[in-house]
Amino acid sequence: MLHELLITLSGYPGDIFKPFPFEPETPTTFAITDFPLLHPAEKEGLNRLAQLGFYFKEFNTFITSCRSPSQQRGQITPSDGEATNVPTPPGLYLRAMANALDKKLQSYRQVIVQTEAAILSGEDNLGGIVPLSTISGRFAPYQLVFPAIANLLSDIESAALTEAPYSGGRLINLLQDRSASGVPIQKEWMTELLQGCCAVMLRQITSWVIHGQIQDPFGEFFVVQLESSHGAGETNQGSRYSTGSFVRSRAATSSGPDTVSPSTVLTGSAASSPSIKWQTGYGLDEQMIPAMIPTALAHAMLFIGKSIATVRQAKPKPIPIPQSITQRHLDLLLPLISTSPEKMEIKSVSDEVLNLNLLTAVIHQIRKDIANHLWVVVQVGEKVVKTLESFKRYFLLCDGEFGLGLITALEEFKRNRLSRMGQFITTTATSIGIRDHDLGGMLKKAAQDTPAQDDTALTSFEFRIVKPAQKLTGSEQDQPTTFGMFDDQLLGIPVRLTYTLSWPLDLFLTIEDLDQYSDVFAFLMTIRKSQVRLQQAWIEIKSLTQRLTNRRRGGDARAYGRRIKGTETDERNAEQEAEMLKHIAAFRSNMVFVVDCLWTYIQMDVIGPTYESLLEGIATHESDRKSSFSQSSTSATATPQSFDSIHSSHAEALYEIRRACLLTSASLSSSVKDILLRTEAFCGIIGRRAAGQDGFQAGLGEELDDNMWQDWTDIIRLNQSFREDTEKLFTDLSAVSKSGSLGDGPALKRSVSGLGSSLLGNGPQSFDVIRQVDRLLLRLEYSKSKWFSGPSPLLPEGE
Repeated sequence: MLHELLITLSGYPGDIFKPFPFEPETPTTFAITDFPLLHPAEKEGLNRLAQLGFYFKEFNTFITSCRSPSQQRGQITPSDGEATNVPTPPGLYLRAMANALDKKLQSYRQVIVQTEAAILSGEDNLGGIVPLSTISGRFAPYQLVFPAIANLLSDIESAALTEAPYSGGRLINLLQDRSASGVPIQKEWMTELLQGCCAVMLRQITSWVIHGQIQDPFGEFFVVQLESSHGAGETNQGSRYSTGSFVRSRAATSSGPDTVSPSTVLTGSAASSPSIKWQTGYGLDEQMIPAMIPTALAHAMLFIGKSIATVRQAKPKPIPIPQSITQRHLDLLLPLISTSPEKMEIKSVSDEVLNLNLLTAVIHQIRKDIANHLWVVVQVGEKVVKTLESFKRYFLLCDGEFGLGLITALEEFKRNRLSRMGQFITTTATSIGIRDHDLGGMLKKAAQDTPAQDDTALTSFEFRIVKPAQKLTGSEQDQPTTFGMFDDQLLGIPVRLTYTLSWPLDLFLTIEDLDQYSDVFAFLMTIRKSQVRLQQAWIEIKSLTQRLTNRRRGGDARAYGRRIKGTETDERNAEQEAEMLKHIAAFRSNMVFVVDCLWTYIQMDVIGPTYESLLEGIATHESDRKSSFSQSSTSATATPQSFDSIHSSHAEALYEIRRACLLTSASLSSSVKDILLRTEAFCGIIGRRAAGQDGFQAGLGEELDDNMWQDWTDIIRLNQSFREDTEKLFTDLSAVSKSGSLGDGPALKRSVSGLGSSLLGNGPQSFDVIRQVDRLLLRLEYSKSKWFSGPSPLLPEGE
């Protein structure tokens, strides 16, 4: 009986211990079913031990399936000759986990051998009988851990049949969750399985950040190739995919250009991408990033590998990374792979299997070295300056003629296209069938007869329709899906100005930067449009005043006829109309003052000095580098410039511009938007009355023009709301000036060195923004006594 038990514990059933339940049901254990000589307690104890043998058999079957790359989701034939269906996909991570599990099971096999030796030698005999409790004691630890391992493998096999199998980062996350156990032996086993998977991930990371190559035959690494740019000789061999250089598509993603969807498909080959495409070449599959790897660290790894892979494929001449740099980086990473957990300071499960602090420090050092090297060899300083100058010119509207032309083009499109379709301001682009190509000629039309007409940089800009992410299909997946507060103020439908990044500008510019530029552009365009509309309103008010004068003098036949038929009431109405126009002109003057203050403050106090300082810093570093290089190839007196430093300084400048423009504060930017909406509504009423025949004429004789009085009432209320909104903005800005911080401004989406104090609003850099806010307060304070708290005109009698 004892030898039969030991054979069963080895995973082989016999005449006494049989698979249970019987066919056609799926067996879940080995059990004694028909042996009446045993006491029920003995039978229960033996069955409990036999369950370990069934687990052990299942473990061996799983290990065999993972070690058989040619057997994919098919029938695995273990050593006992019984064919079983194990839906386990092949993969480096599962194979590593299987190897680690097999290594841990060696102790179980050793216990079986030791138990048999003890039985044969009589060591465990008590009066010629080997107690069952002695054998149970030897296998007691496995009673705790085998059910947990069996549950883990069951979850893996069940998920293998779904669209999200446990592989790569998902498998690491699963093992990390199971490692957080209060049972020591379970934690030990799960941790060693996790270590096996992390070893594979570290080797993939090493291959990527050292050589720029993705060693990922089963699609498990979190860095994926979006477009193949390798030759046939660099194809991943042994892949479950067909031969050739295949990549994961970025279809159905809404996380940006450097992330891809977990649903992966195969696309193109090397022949279709003859040139370098930095952003479209590689990306991150966020579903595959392990929880222990921060997203910022994964993006740093992506940058390193993309840089190395891209420069090695540069046309017409590749740019190799020096062997000295490669060897130094390899020396930094190899200790991470070979360091044993016992030598680490263990603080958590993730620290036990991966020294994250050391990995982060090494990756950041490699990123810095690669960025510095690329800055020297690629030599893009002048390109950087020219690109930022074009951003200043178009995104930040520092080209006045182009800005005016763009406003005219947008208004004409809105008038001709949207009005013809009978749509309102709140109509979405999707419902009226507007596509990006409809806006294609807008920028070119705005640049006609301006200095921007011959600017080649303008071709990289385009307007894109903003559409809800859940409605995107097919080619629309590359459309912007983020709505800004001012996006719908340009056309009445959400549109954004975008920029097409190209190598090597992608090394320091990100899609997040362009999104922030788009927000600033929409904000500036809204202010500039309000200025233009208020200027037009002045012309219309003058026209209304002139028409009133003509009527009083009988300047045309229609006015003369009215004067002949009129009464003294008409004269009173004319005087009332003249009074209205004076108030309307005063209202407009107040609005012009506030809008001009905002525009002058942003352009002169914020964008001008901040951007000029950024451009001068880049240009100075570039000229110093060239000067030092010409004097001596081995020494340089200037601070080394790199994409990292450009990235940091540009990110800081852009963030400070957004802060000073009040865009990082939801309450302040909302107040500014309310003010601009009041001016828009005011100008709309003036334009409508000016387009009519009667303007603000009260009526003829005793008859009153109800529509006119309603417009006048709306103007009075708009003015009152405008005054209240402006006073609220002034009060809130005063509070900002006193507190020294915007308070509710969000942090940057990524970590930028040197910005900590600025982001907190309590460091030396934050006082620059506060001083800028003080300048805006001084501009607004100039006429506060005249109209901030002055009385507003009363409504006419009877209203």
